[in-house]
Amino acid sequence: MKEHFSIFVLLLFAIVGFRSQHDVHVPRNMVMSQPTQVELFMEKIASIETPDGGYHTVNKFGMLGRYQFSPRTIQAVGIQATRQQFLINKELQDTAMVRLMEMNERLLADHISKFDGRIIKGVKITRASILAGAHFAGANGVKQFLTNNDYFGTIDGLGTSLRTYMSHFSDFQLPPLRG
Repeated sequence: MKEHFSIFVLLLFAIVGFRSQHDVHVPRNMVMSQPTQVELFMEKIASIETPDGGYHTVNKFGMLGRYQFSPRTIQAVGIQATRQQFLINKELQDTAMVRLMEMNERLLADHISKFDGRIIKGVKITRASILAGAHFAGANGVKQFLTNNDYFGTIDGLGTSLRTYMSHFSDFQLPPLRG
């Protein structure tokens, strides 16, 4: 009987072909995996930028999607898409976020090394707080905040300061994004 079953399985593979793990469907409620630190970081950014988590969100300043990107930032990370294409594509928005984080990590590598673990203007500086700050105010905004006397840094149209934004990520552990 075992022999017949083995032959059946081999024939089945021959007819259907071998499937990679990516082709196997597993119902969502059966497999639980822990999100990575990068995914948790992105989720925290999204919870601040769009509390409802909406990928389709456009704010009154024209910032787009779940992470509230300016059209200029979308282009800067190498994504060519119309506004509508960007807003309906979750993967495109997540890709833009990862690319922005990687780009900012490269631009701010020296500042991450120099300031990590220090308290600046009442904010514990970490890789995560620096990268979150760069999402909020750009790499140059973070550099200025870390090196000048301006206590609050950039303040957005809603009244949130760079200092406040960065403080939300002071205790967040984010590994290096590049190898």
